[in-house]
This record gives sequence, C-alpha cells and structure tokens, in this order.
Amino acid sequence: MTFGSCQSGADKLFKDSKIVMGTVVEITVAHRSEEQARVAIREAMAEFQRIDDLMSSYKPDSMVSRVNQAGSSVKVPVGKEVFQIIRDAAAISAASGGAFDATIWPVSRLWGFEQGGMIPKPAMIEKILPVVGYQKIEFDESSYSVGFGVDGMGLDLGAIAKGWAVDRAMEILMARGVRNAIIDAGGDLRIVGARPGKDFWRIGVKHPRDPGALLMTFDLRDTAIVTSGDYERFFVAGGVRYHHILDPATGQPARDCQSVTVLAPTAAEADACATAAFVLGPSKGLAFLRARPGVRGVMVGAAGELHWTDDALALMARR
Repeated sequence: MTFGSCQSGADKLFKDSKIVMGTVVEITVAHRSEEQARVAIREAMAEFQRIDDLMSSYKPDSMVSRVNQAGSSVKVPVGKEVFQIIRDAAAISAASGGAFDATIWPVSRLWGFEQGGMIPKPAMIEKILPVVGYQKIEFDESSYSVGFGVDGMGLDLGAIAKGWAVDRAMEILMARGVRNAIIDAGGDLRIVGARPGKDFWRIGVKHPRDPGALLMTFDLRDTAIVTSGDYERFFVAGGVRYHHILDPATGQPARDCQSVTVLAPTAAEADACATAAFVLGPSKGLAFLRARPGVRGVMVGAAGELHWTDDALALMARR
C-alpha cells in the first residue's frame, strides 16, 4: 500500500523502515519533536522483533515452534499473549467455517514458498491434510497452555501475527504520546489520527495485476486496513500461478480471488479476515465480512471483477 504525506504546521513527519517478520515494516509518525518521534519509532520496531521471536513458526526457540515440536502428548505453556492470539485465531477459524485455519502449517511447508516454492505431489497433500483442523487445538486456560489432539499438527500464525504486531507496536507509539501515525508491515496497516494539515491519511491499495498502479484509494483515520493477494508470494509453473494463500479444505492455493482488502478495528482482525475472505471467495467472503461488527471489505474476484461491502464505498477517496 501507499499513503500520502505532507508537512505543515508544528508537526513534521518522521519515518523509519526495517525488514522484520519476513517483510518491510515502515513506521511514519507526525510529531513536533524529532527526538521523541525517533524514540517511539525505535521502541515500536523492537516490538515487531519481540513478537516474531515469540510467534514465528520458522524460529526453533519460539513459543509456537515449541508447541509444534511437542506433538500431541503434552500441552505447552506459551504465556498469556501467545495463548490469546491462538485462541483468537481459532475463533476466526470457527466464524469462517475453517477458511482461515492456523493449523495449515504442515501443508504450507510442502509448498516451500519461503524457498521459492514447489508443487507437492497430490499424495503428499492427501496424507497430511487430515491433521489440519482448528478444532483439534487443545487449550488449558488455567496454565495458558496449548497442545494438539493428533500427532503431526502444527501452527502457522503468519496470517494473524503480523497484524497483532502492528497493533502492539501502535500501542507503544500511543503510549509515547504519538497521536498521528501509520504503521505499514507489508500491507498490514494501522492508522491513528491524520496526516499534518488533513483530517485523514490517504491510503492506496495496489492493483493485483498491475504492479505500478493503484486499485483504489481510501481516506482513513483510526482504523486498520490489510490487503491479502495472490501476488505477494507466488511462483508460476506451466503457466499457472501458485500462491501462498492455501485453502485448508484442499491444501491447494485458493482460486476465487486475486486480492482482498479488509478494514477493521484492529490489524490482527483485518489480517485474519482478509485471508478467510480470500479463501471463501467473493460471495461467501462478503457475507463473512458483513457479519463482523465494524469490518468492511473490497474483493477482487478471479476475473478481476470488484465486489465490496456497501459501507466500504463511503471511505473511498474523493479526488
């Protein structure tokens, strides 16, 4: 995504970027004091690293990896924060009928998108797919422990943890006195206040098939906006695009959308809901989004057609 900026009045814009959680994180702050702005940005950036260390499925010492390594024989104490995000993920899984499912990890590994991607043999997917299912996650709230009901399961919080990190980082900015800011973590955005001299931040959503063009723009404040698309991590083989947003029911890339943009109260909710709606496709996906309070969305179907919740139109920029 892109966003407009300017400098006027007492506040000025300060920004920094860093590669963390497998993406470029950019934090932009409007503030009178450069020193205070830089301190706030630095602490917010550190929060991304902290959460990645807790929740990455690729780091062997993370809490999530410890759960994945334990098998079904034991519940692993993960602490209140990780317990809560896994519980939230399971709740969105249930609401979406399993279209979003954090237990997709064993199938995701077969596709190897982190290494450039490969097409797994159908027999490999068929063998592993039965262990996928959020209903098989076991929770013990008394000890904040998480386990699995069957062997071979694994958690991948990639479709919600990045949004969670954005929300936590924004909390740090606000605790530091920042009232106008944007955090952009590779398409997961959280916005507070407005840019200097305006009543909003203008956010541009990338076109899923034309890298140099915008699909649409929104004038926003105090919200989160997340876009999931089949152009983010993909490879092409035999003229077919294979992307990382997998349908938990089939273990194959979901085929009914090119991109989904969701606006929600938090980036974590927008993140997970964008994935769920993408897998559900335009008709069921819009119904899912409409059923969630404060959630709006725009979907680009497989043929490039636009679908949207009516209240999303009211936020589109008026040029």
